[in-house]
Amino acid sequence: MNRGFTIIELLVSLAIFVTMTSVIVTKFGTFNQSTLLTDTAYDIALVLRLAQTYGLSVKSAVAGGAANFSYPYGVDFNRGTAAVCGGATSDSATLVLFADSSPAGAPDGTCGASDANINTYLIIRGAMISSLCVGANLTDCHQTNNAVSRLNVSFQRPNPEAIICGSNGGSPTCDYAYAEATIQGTDGSPRTIVVRQNGQISVQR
Repeated sequence: MNRGFTIIELLVSLAIFVTMTSVIVTKFGTFNQSTLLTDTAYDIALVLRLAQTYGLSVKSAVAGGAANFSYPYGVDFNRGTAAVCGGATSDSATLVLFADSSPAGAPDGTCGASDANINTYLIIRGAMISSLCVGANLTDCHQTNNAVSRLNVSFQRPNPEAIICGSNGGSPTCDYAYAEATIQGTDGSPRTIVVRQNGQISVQR
């Protein structure tokens, strides 16, 4: 004789279904956040690559009313909040792509008030810059005294090498060979954008 499901069997089946659905939804949210954060890190790396391309090509920047093709181009990272190139504001959720037009004829590798602001990029999806460091290499960068509040990376034709400048509110130092900018997602997970003096740009977990 055929019989249907009992109430207990239906409740057990429903409990299993609800549990599996909850696990899948939770894992999907974590996976989705991880993917978005990785995409954001690569977007930042592309802004750095754009600065490198501009710096090595014949991109013209207008400063002082005249076009100039010789300026270095760079990206400003800032963990605090500061007025930078062309009156732009740089903070932990903003990047500034700039042309190093000041001092005229003697670029200093930093995004100063008189430099040309090419574009301002918002770091979206809830991510923000959580740490910046500079040094001669990875190990040197991670020393406590090599953490900085501001990082400028620029490129000047004809050299593909990066000019890496770091500071903690005072005068910047621009003789570093290695830099890291770490962004943090809403779940606390990090992604790190690495820049080496030879011009290599990469993203690490």
